[in-house]
Amino acid sequence: MSITSQHGRRVFALEVAGLPQRYHSHPPPSSSNLDANITTGIAYTDVESIVAVGSFSASIDPSGGVATYGAVSVTLGIDRRRGGLNDPGVIFGRCGARSASTRARLTQSSDRTDTTLTVDTDFSSETFPKLFHIGAETVRAASATSTVITVERGVGNTPQQTHSIDLEGSLVPEVTTEITTFRGRRARLYMAHRYANGNTSDYVEVINGFIESSPVVEEGDEISLSIMPLTALIDTDLSDKGINQTGLLQNHHYYDGVNGSVLEYALAIWRDQDFREIIVTPDTTAAITASTFQVSVERRRGFTELFGDFDTSLPQGPDGDEYAREHPRYPKLRRSQDPVFEEDGVFPNTITYDGSIPGYVINADGALTNALDAAEITASETLRVSLPQTEIKQHSLGSEEVKKWPDVINDTLESDGPSSTQGLSGGFGRWRLNHGSAVRGEKLSSSAFPCYIYLWNTLEIWNRLRRDFPNVRAPLCWKASGTSGPLDSISRLSYPLDLGYEGDQYAERFDVDTPQQFRSLIISESERTAVLKIRQMPTAYYQHYESAILVEGSLGLPTSATAGEFYFITVQHYDRNLEDIRRQVFKVTHETVATFGGSDVGYLIHIADSNNFNENSSFGDYPDQERTLIFRGGQLESERPGTVLLKLLESGGGDEVNGDYDVLSVGLNISSDDIDEASFLELDATATLSLTSSYAGDGMNLRDTIDSMLRMMGAVLVMKRDASTGRSRISLVALGNERLDASVGTISAGEWLSDPPPRWGIHEDIVTQIQFSYDYDPSEGAYQSEVLYNNQEAINRYGGERSKITLTLPGVSSDQFGRGAGDAFGYFTPTASRIFNLLANPLRTWSGAVGTGRSVYFDVGTYLTVNSPHLRGYSDTYGVTDGVGMIRAIRQELMSEGCDIELIVTGISPVNWNSAARVTAITTTTATVATDDFSGSDVDDVSFFKAGDVVDYLPKGNHDSAITGLEIQSISGNVITFTAAHGIASLNGTLEPTTYANASATHRSDAYLANTSDIINTTVDAQEYS
Repeated sequence: MSITSQHGRRVFALEVAGLPQRYHSHPPPSSSNLDANITTGIAYTDVESIVAVGSFSASIDPSGGVATYGAVSVTLGIDRRRGGLNDPGVIFGRCGARSASTRARLTQSSDRTDTTLTVDTDFSSETFPKLFHIGAETVRAASATSTVITVERGVGNTPQQTHSIDLEGSLVPEVTTEITTFRGRRARLYMAHRYANGNTSDYVEVINGFIESSPVVEEGDEISLSIMPLTALIDTDLSDKGINQTGLLQNHHYYDGVNGSVLEYALAIWRDQDFREIIVTPDTTAAITASTFQVSVERRRGFTELFGDFDTSLPQGPDGDEYAREHPRYPKLRRSQDPVFEEDGVFPNTITYDGSIPGYVINADGALTNALDAAEITASETLRVSLPQTEIKQHSLGSEEVKKWPDVINDTLESDGPSSTQGLSGGFGRWRLNHGSAVRGEKLSSSAFPCYIYLWNTLEIWNRLRRDFPNVRAPLCWKASGTSGPLDSISRLSYPLDLGYEGDQYAERFDVDTPQQFRSLIISESERTAVLKIRQMPTAYYQHYESAILVEGSLGLPTSATAGEFYFITVQHYDRNLEDIRRQVFKVTHETVATFGGSDVGYLIHIADSNNFNENSSFGDYPDQERTLIFRGGQLESERPGTVLLKLLESGGGDEVNGDYDVLSVGLNISSDDIDEASFLELDATATLSLTSSYAGDGMNLRDTIDSMLRMMGAVLVMKRDASTGRSRISLVALGNERLDASVGTISAGEWLSDPPPRWGIHEDIVTQIQFSYDYDPSEGAYQSEVLYNNQEAINRYGGERSKITLTLPGVSSDQFGRGAGDAFGYFTPTASRIFNLLANPLRTWSGAVGTGRSVYFDVGTYLTVNSPHLRGYSDTYGVTDGVGMIRAIRQELMSEGCDIELIVTGISPVNWNSAARVTAITTTTATVATDDFSGSDVDDVSFFKAGDVVDYLPKGNHDSAITGLEIQSISGNVITFTAAHGIASLNGTLEPTTYANASATHRSDAYLANTSDIINTTVDAQEYS
């Protein structure tokens, strides 16, 4: 007899994951479909102790989402005198690791595939095999030495977990010989029927879930456990960052030689405090030639050092060397009446002060094409060197090497920066960092002209700044190899030199809304030094677009890159600009050991070239703020929603430990045995969206994301009991699929409990507005785009009521469909139409009670065929025959009798796309078809056909030559055999159901085109695709 029988007594069994005691409500049967052993070589101890089991309840939102379940309570009796070590009072009364009779601490972190645990206690004298417990996982120990236990992981239905030593060794996982913490432990409650003859039916999983809270002692002689189904894990934040987490390596940085590897700044001299340039007057009382003459100067401050900032050996310009123009520290003299950039002038070889003039003796190169001749010099009223003059300095900080940070700044300035005004390496001034929060500048000459040191963070702000200085040539960087302009913002060091903008005229003028911009340090001719305050620099950092992140410890990544293989890491960091914690995800390829001074100091996490840097930003560690935390996170790239759901449910660290979809570093860590994967893939094949999104491995709440995703799909996530296996598994169920072939059972008119009789009602949780939020920006923590749909007809019908639901879609981007308003509306319209079609009108409900045995395989999301003279459909008459509805809410008494259900009925008669299969090979009577041209990768096209079906063959591109009326005799694999020669002469056409009048009943229930009168064939009303 079956468990669905109404005759007999229900009995229960409780298995707590990893616990070798199994508790029963009645004397345990001598044999059953339950496992005799918890693991190889260790048998269950069956104990009669369950005294009460509470009711099972659940409900779903008709718009879609994750089902809501109530906890099921299981109460066990305590026998303090005779219960012994197996008594529930002993087992569930333990209070943390201090209650364990034997315990040890890990001395090495362990990932979830390790087969050994390294501990600080000698277990070699124990009897093996033996169970040990760590976290929520139980392992089977086969042997042990004084420090190592050899184990089989995740036994007794426990999840394989990562056990890491965290917080610099202050948090250490403990290994115990007893389970001492039950909150969060997986648990299964089974139910069976015991008959008068003592026989017991097979057990069925009523609840497959976890213990919601610590056991509760009631009046000293009972202890109660509260069990939630596995779907409730979706309401928890993802917090298992795994064993492999690390931080930035302090006081070091890796420079790849391309990105963020050049220290760039500019040096300038300006006019003096009286706003005067360098002005000299040719001495016409002395001989003047093109190559030698004297000039007099005005006696003013610094007149003896008038040319102290210049070097006559520097490039003169195209006439004298290969440079495009003269160096800014070359003292080319132009006539005062000439334009600032005039090519003609005097090109000094030497300039010597002569106190007897008082002035200077100038020896010049008079042979140059643009050199002034003696007459032109004599006729000049004055000669001048125009000011300001500016040059850019660029120094390499390193190339594929680790340097000390921030020491590398001063070390580089000391070795490569200016030490005088002479030579290409010289400059008008120099600077050093002072304690990481100030810049100290020094003028390198005794001239009367102030020195400016310019620091900036972006090329954009430098270009804006240039507009503020008329009559100044665009500054260049001068090297022996030639000249170059300012670097782009990616190549130069920028992020860690946080210049701020408080009181900065340029930020205010340009309305620049970022604190990393431009600062100038002005060093007067009298002071010779000056100090500029900047914001405190980070102790370690990563600059946007760098090719690697330098970290303290390993993330467990491969040590070399493999083509096509990528991994994802999550970076959790303090954002100084936003003053908040932010997360971002990087696609990476591998890690390598980083060395400095010949010693290993950390690891380099190498970022993939295909990483989407547009979604990343710079980050660093700052004093008095939370340090950056880096761990294995994730990214979803153009994934189907059903596949995304499977990955989030199964993943717990990758390596496919839980199944094929356990590929992400973090997830809910649920075994594929507990998931009906086929139900996800079946809906995946009809979903219209794909998702691309990063997710953090810590603190991510799945409920909002999954609910919105399910509403987009038109589905609900439920726990479903399988009659063929007795298992309760996570399943995906389509909404509005009120088809007879979707029904899993029938309630006849006589199966309703008569008191009270079944009743009809109206569900009026209407929706008249739908908002889609998308384009999620992880740096801002907000959605950047939204589109709102109004069902104006429904709003008017309900007197102006606006009842809105919002779907937040972090995996949907405008890049998928376009950024125009029409693109967004086109993309979301099918979903909005489906939701309005379902929920903009009130829905019929059918409620009633049936026997508990009859309802064993009922759950929310279950479609049932209903019959009752007491119920109404959408017509005015009473009586429902073979009406199909979906269970929206259920309350099932487990130990007592009765199950209350509420079904929701949309009134829609949906149909599916009809079947098709592409022919790839033929014999006289057979056709081989492609596996999945028209369905999901895990569903074969041939599965939609069966023996007896009548089909037509439509040649590719020539449907008018269709071969009709082919009857299928049998199907084996992808080979279809017909009852006679089929006459197919060409390949790659499609087999499709024949005309409606001659098609099989199965194919008739799927989509056929109606005529303009909404009629199929001659009498059948057109139906809706779902």
